[in-house]
Amino acid sequence: MKTAVCFGASLTAGRVSFDYVELLRSRPSLAEYHFVNRGIDGDLAWNGLQRLDKVIEVQPDAVSILIGTNDVNATLSERNRLRYINFNHLPTEPTLSWYEENLRAIISRLKQETRARLALLSLAVIGEDLEHEANKQVDRYNEVVRRVAEDGKLDYLPLHERMIAYLHEHEEDRSFLPPRLGYRDGLVNIGNAIALHATGLTWDEVSRRNGLLVTTDCLHLNSVGGGMVADLIESWLVGDV
Repeated sequence: MKTAVCFGASLTAGRVSFDYVELLRSRPSLAEYHFVNRGIDGDLAWNGLQRLDKVIEVQPDAVSILIGTNDVNATLSERNRLRYINFNHLPTEPTLSWYEENLRAIISRLKQETRARLALLSLAVIGEDLEHEANKQVDRYNEVVRRVAEDGKLDYLPLHERMIAYLHEHEEDRSFLPPRLGYRDGLVNIGNAIALHATGLTWDEVSRRNGLLVTTDCLHLNSVGGGMVADLIESWLVGDV
């Protein structure tokens, strides 16, 4: 049995987002893999770096890395910045250059202390208005992800690109949905989505109520977005990437 670690934040943890790791576990083509979920809600790349021992100790055969959405979100408003600094006990200001430093440190340790195949996923959209500053900032962070993958000769899994293509292709589907929820800083969107889910609605039902196609609350994933993550990791593990 091979071990694959899925490393990241809430999109990986699967508690307030569609659980793509559980989907991977269900796929027949991946029966030879034991999947270990190393996602922690709210983590920035720096937080992930602090808990990397938990990844290294299992000596995985493969590690997929999807981390950085919180790094982006922390830069989108002063309220977000202060919340992340305090809640995540950050030692410095969250910036693009600091994200790159931490992402490179994660890769360096995994290369030095494991023999795992490594893959970096590009970051998901934040909200589904592609012209919003949040997604322009996601683009800047994804330039870092691509550069780190290229410099480290890592496999790069284009989650962001697949989401963008889907949103363009399915824009007409919005005519059957309520008005699209827009990105807001703070925790209002997330809290509302969690409250709806707690009433028994699936994440997909929450997504539809919010007029969204791949996310539930502009940050977390429904089964379409989560399925894209699983598809990319599956193809990578079976050798189609």
